[in-house]
Amino acid sequence: MAQDVLADASVEVAGTGPALTCLLQCLAMLGVATRHGAIHLRDAARPATPADVSGQFLLRPDDVGTDLGAALVRRMHDLDPAVNVTAEGAPLHRALTVAVPGAGELAGIDARGPVDIWGQVHATSLSVGPEPGPDGPAAPNVLTAALACVCGGLLAQAVIAGLGALVSGPAVLSGWTEERLWLRQPGIGRYAAGTGLDAPDLHAVLGVAAGPAVAAGFRILRDGAPVDARITMIIDDDTVVVSLPARATTAGVTVRPNRLPARPAPALSWSPFAGPDVAVPGRLPASRVVMVGAGALGSWAGAALAATPADDLDLCVVDMDGEVERHNLNRQVLYTHADIGRPKAQRAAERLAAINPEITVTGIQTVIDVHGRDQLLGDEVLLDVDPAVAEQRRRIDRLGSALRSADAVLSCPDNQQTRWVLNCLTERLGIAWVNGAVDGFVGRVHVCDPKDNGRCVVCWLGRSVALDPVRLSCTDVTGPVPVPSIATGAAIIGGIQAATLIAELTGNAAAVARFHAWNGIDGVLAGYRAADRDPGECPAHLLEATPTEELSIRVHSDQQR
Repeated sequence: MAQDVLADASVEVAGTGPALTCLLQCLAMLGVATRHGAIHLRDAARPATPADVSGQFLLRPDDVGTDLGAALVRRMHDLDPAVNVTAEGAPLHRALTVAVPGAGELAGIDARGPVDIWGQVHATSLSVGPEPGPDGPAAPNVLTAALACVCGGLLAQAVIAGLGALVSGPAVLSGWTEERLWLRQPGIGRYAAGTGLDAPDLHAVLGVAAGPAVAAGFRILRDGAPVDARITMIIDDDTVVVSLPARATTAGVTVRPNRLPARPAPALSWSPFAGPDVAVPGRLPASRVVMVGAGALGSWAGAALAATPADDLDLCVVDMDGEVERHNLNRQVLYTHADIGRPKAQRAAERLAAINPEITVTGIQTVIDVHGRDQLLGDEVLLDVDPAVAEQRRRIDRLGSALRSADAVLSCPDNQQTRWVLNCLTERLGIAWVNGAVDGFVGRVHVCDPKDNGRCVVCWLGRSVALDPVRLSCTDVTGPVPVPSIATGAAIIGGIQAATLIAELTGNAAAVARFHAWNGIDGVLAGYRAADRDPGECPAHLLEATPTEELSIRVHSDQQR
């Protein structure tokens, strides 16, 4: 992604429809209009109403009655103070125009002039493309918040493509060619942030963080010669990404990244259902949900679920990370800079409860792996437990109780082993499992409901997913810094997870599309019903004894001794 293109972009946003706030959250997290660009909100010059504040998670209750445009600007600045966004003045010149029409706004937006990208939320579907959808906005219902999340992410992804900011090859940050040089040094990220510069000189910052002697002896060489290295991304207080100037060929021609040409948004429609004419209620019935993972996917899926009108929603949030870190903030919508260092599961639960004070939310920080599966099911009791692990076992007991009373599990972890264990648990408990995964500009959602004969994770991915007893997250695989992911992908896949979960909980399991795939480079999002599980392909659906389960039994026996 060409970050400098986004930072210098001009984007005009028309309308105040359901997808507006999610679009603005994605644009802020992507760094749009943070340097020379601007975002202008065209139709927000009116008081904010309770309808504006409900069913979303950017605006807050105390924004009701204040100027809507000013409230949106204020909340975007909470995400990133550098975003140049305004709701006043004339429309921007030569801006990419995005329309998100609310009730009664479509005709007026269309009459004012050309629109590059339209995004609309309908009763059980959404549409994104160069033309408005066939009908206007529908009355809000139980799916609106989740559909708005997906629609906002798709619109932001269309903005990236429409600006020509998609890159095939090296990424561009602030005019420099990033070459994936990760540098760790105590304090280097903190000192780099303190300069206030887009791309501070590496040696100048290193001289402050480590001392002049260390800086003098540290060089990055290219073909034996030192190069002018810059810090172009701050991961956390002690980790930065270092980028180098674009390399020149022997002919003196600068090698430039292969940026894909700007392109119009393709017409796209999506629904959590495999067919039309599915009725949904206005509110979610009484439900108990366990969400595992409060990171990129979990923060968006959980926020969309919390914003959904519900009669009695009990949500248990589980996360394996100890605390919120700086690198979480560019894609995880539940957290701000003020949350850095705070317990992640607890902070996620607090934020979700603030979105909807009527729901019950609890947070548990624990690792879910094969060794604790039997305890989670209530099938195992250990005697003479070492006092050092007593608190962890209490957390597992709390989570096990929540799982055994749950109607469904939202699966948003960062590793396959935890997904496999969760699918084992949901198969044994006979409840729906909605799994999501995202990697840059691609992602997928898999719905497995044993009551609906849905295919399990082994049916989809093969037995290899169950054979490795080691839980490896993306951090463990790549080193101390997680693999970067994108706010648009998190919003789209997290929103799809929330929408399909809600469809399941409203009694529509037989109509839900069980598999959804997103390709942000090509602008494709598709869902389909998929086949029922095949007993010949996966006879016991995760519950037969495998090498992984045998390892679990052996570990438990050792602990009892």
